[in-house]
Amino acid sequence: MSTKTLFIVMMLLVMGYIAASPLHAQERKHGEYEVKAAFLYNIGKFVDWPERPGERGEHLILGVLGNDPFEGRLDALQGKKLRGKKIVVKRLTSFHGAKHCDILFIAASEKERIDMILKELAYKPILTVGDTDSFAEKGVMINFYIENNRIRFAINNEAAKRANVRIHPNLLTMGKIVAP
Repeated sequence: MSTKTLFIVMMLLVMGYIAASPLHAQERKHGEYEVKAAFLYNIGKFVDWPERPGERGEHLILGVLGNDPFEGRLDALQGKKLRGKKIVVKRLTSFHGAKHCDILFIAASEKERIDMILKELAYKPILTVGDTDSFAEKGVMINFYIENNRIRFAINNEAAKRANVRIHPNLLTMGKIVAP
């Protein structure tokens, strides 16, 4: 087994363990977004973006659009390497900065504007992520949800394909595939 294959298998096991770990009410209150932050990082390992020469160079920009539900938990990712690039976490109050992200978490506060946001980003190579009901069906590529006190995720692979973002088959097997 190659080192890369072994790494992928180990990451899938870790992600599966996290996804299967029950979240009780108290733990959910304090740990839900810590787990989701870890998911964001690990999911990024299973996504390929097209090369964009000259853009952002050595940085991978992880943006949060709207009211940040992570309450600082994403700060632990600041400066970590993902796909050979240093993560830069940006909190965005305006849609305009979203176009420069590699990964964009769209907060529930943007629910009223989600259609407009996704229309603007539809063909841009930005992995969109959320955790609001129906976001995946509307076109968000990865959407977290709670099922049986566990964090799960839905994947809209068609939206990813339109944006030229490739989600690895190993990740596709771990999520619930939804159609637009």
